[in-house]
Amino acid sequence: MKLRNLLTVALATLLFACTNTNTKHVIISGTITNPKGDTVKIMMKDTSYITTLNEDAHFNISFNLDSATYLSFFHGEESTAMFLKGGESVNLTIDTELFDETIIYEGSSESSYLAKKYLLSEEANIYSQLFSTEKEEFITNLNTHIAKVEQELSIVNNEAFVTAEKENNVKMIEYYIEKIEAIANLPQIGEPAIDFTYPDKEGNEFSLSTFKGSLVYVDVWATWCGPCKAEIPALKTLEHDYHNNNITFLSVSVDTDKEAWLNMVADKQLGGVQLWANGWTEITKSYAINGIPRFMLFDTDGNVISLDAPRPSSEEIRGLIETNL
Repeated sequence: MKLRNLLTVALATLLFACTNTNTKHVIISGTITNPKGDTVKIMMKDTSYITTLNEDAHFNISFNLDSATYLSFFHGEESTAMFLKGGESVNLTIDTELFDETIIYEGSSESSYLAKKYLLSEEANIYSQLFSTEKEEFITNLNTHIAKVEQELSIVNNEAFVTAEKENNVKMIEYYIEKIEAIANLPQIGEPAIDFTYPDKEGNEFSLSTFKGSLVYVDVWATWCGPCKAEIPALKTLEHDYHNNNITFLSVSVDTDKEAWLNMVADKQLGGVQLWANGWTEITKSYAINGIPRFMLFDTDGNVISLDAPRPSSEEIRGLIETNL
């Protein structure tokens, strides 16, 4: 499974919690055919373990585990999910030429299920269907996919794990239905924007509609987002160059850490109007925003010019602004 396709891995970890008062040793070993590097990595929460393949492309990682948990296994640009309980020894074999299709686990029925689950997820490619399928067909395909996934749970004899996975699947359905409904309701070019309201650093509330009468260039970003921060110099230049024009530069942070946002606004001397959304809230749901930075442009009447406008660093943005001033 490609690193960029880890959404379902994240969703799978939402609800499962299993406590164990005794720390127990676990061993993960395996062999990789056609290795794409000389290391493998195991990640769980804030901890990672890295080891080097031997001359036979075999590896062995051991560590203590306080409670049953989901983990991620990485090699090269590929990854897969695992689930381990304290005291388990798991062996896996992988051929990188067909990574997901060839994963075999010995010693963990939960991990075997997860391997099948994510292979089914890649085959179904549910996420891409959000943007290419009508709502009714999408929901049918989603329910069919979840039914196939839950059939694979028959190999697992861990009741708590099975229950958690079924609850995670409900969460996944809710997540995707919310997304497909947002996409279906997105305003088209020339249609009125969906309003949103957030506070600035002083706590004063501003809405998108507050700036009706001027062009509005919206930047949805976060302090932890590298590509977002990379656009700051170009955005500041754009603001400077259009300072005397009828355009408002409106930045909306999806940070949950308010202090991190306030500090960066001050440290980077960010201009324009700076608002704090406190997470993936109203604006990201209304505009079906799944990744940042996202730039949008609205006209003086509050209608949509572009919901995926060029970035400040692009050559196209100035032409789009000047055409609509």
